[in-house]
Amino acid sequence: MTPVMLPAGVALPQEYASGVARSRNGGTPLHDDAFVDGWINAARKRGSLNNVQVPLDAVQGWHREPETGNIHHQTGRFFSVIGVHVRHRVGHHELEWDQPIIEQPEIGILGILAKYIDGTLHFCLQAKEEPGNVGGVQLSPTVQATYSNYTGAHGGARPLFIERFIEPDPAGRLFARLQTEDGGRFLYKSNRNMIMVAGDEVPVELPEGFIWLTLCQIASLIRRDNLVNACTRSILACLVGAGSAGEPAYTAGGEGLRDTLQWLDDRRAVTHMLTRRIGLNDLKEWRLDEKGYFSHVPSAFFRIVGLKVSSQTREVGSWGQPIIENPAPGIIGLLLREGAEGTELLMQAKAEAGNRSTVQLGPTAQFTQGNYEGNQKLEKPFLFDEFSAPGPFPPVHESRQAEEGARFYREYNLHRILRLPEGTELALPPDYRWLTLRQVQVLVHLGEQVNSCARSIISCLL
Repeated sequence: MTPVMLPAGVALPQEYASGVARSRNGGTPLHDDAFVDGWINAARKRGSLNNVQVPLDAVQGWHREPETGNIHHQTGRFFSVIGVHVRHRVGHHELEWDQPIIEQPEIGILGILAKYIDGTLHFCLQAKEEPGNVGGVQLSPTVQATYSNYTGAHGGARPLFIERFIEPDPAGRLFARLQTEDGGRFLYKSNRNMIMVAGDEVPVELPEGFIWLTLCQIASLIRRDNLVNACTRSILACLVGAGSAGEPAYTAGGEGLRDTLQWLDDRRAVTHMLTRRIGLNDLKEWRLDEKGYFSHVPSAFFRIVGLKVSSQTREVGSWGQPIIENPAPGIIGLLLREGAEGTELLMQAKAEAGNRSTVQLGPTAQFTQGNYEGNQKLEKPFLFDEFSAPGPFPPVHESRQAEEGARFYREYNLHRILRLPEGTELALPPDYRWLTLRQVQVLVHLGEQVNSCARSIISCLL
């Protein structure tokens, strides 16, 4: 099949494709691995963030509306916790439920600054603490800020390097796309994922807490449990496979891509999801429990807890906030096979209540086991047993990857990548389809087509 040129708007700029490939294959790193390990350990020792769980009614700066029960910040900024009622119908099958959800209409910036150092493209990551982080400090993007953060609604300092992402220089733009957040727990939330390449105006010497790393080094760090944060993984998914095999990242089989886009559109057309905002007080299976947390009555899914936070190193010394706590880790899984055009990924058309387009491209598996075991309302997803306890499919990668620690409390998901043995055939449900890595990359570059769980596990293929 003759490759076709896709619009430049979904491509990595050609001038950076070779730099990305060299950085991923090793290049010449500014720091050796021993230095990086020492830097991470030192950052963790400097961590000063402390938090205590408190009842929601005792959270500093937040209040629950008496009539609705919805939770808001006193400024009206940041985010709110509200209720939604959802009706999801596919064909003749219909499911109905209600739940709490985070509403944050602001578009945040998740930005990584890049720079050529001695001919190798390096990426600037930040050692950052969040109240819900597993392990304290994790490696975050150069900039990770909501609109309320970088406009000073919290009363703190402006994030370093933010100007390079608010008004980006088009010549240095390697990647910039809106990408959705977790559609199961955020309502219509997107952040701008960005990579900006700087020149000599940005020195090699960085402020404390920031470090230059090659893609090869970052790929190695992602293999460690709960070290590279969710926002960093979301951004770097755009670089997996880019510029490989000496081919531009913006070529792909035309007919295959056209079929994939048609399949996604077909799934959206038959998936009807009505999401309606309601008050937390109106949720049928949720209540304020004896600890003052907002919980599911059978103790499944998740709960909303209050936090009292203090820090000696953050822009603001102390604050309070609600945060989501999940009782058990989930599984995010990806099944691979080798096809005629290289590595293929088994992806699903995943419907989530908080997505504007309802259906996005999701990983092979995306579930929490406890939500399905013994649940008469929910049917176990495709390959539930295979990803819960791998047997016939050989493992390619396995790691624990933390969720974003500003909204989720000490939550992680097991990331499990398996390989389909040669000669094995799978009968696929209509919502599943084998896609080449290149086709998946095109959809990542289109923006708001590939969900946050899929981007997270794709980053493990760096």
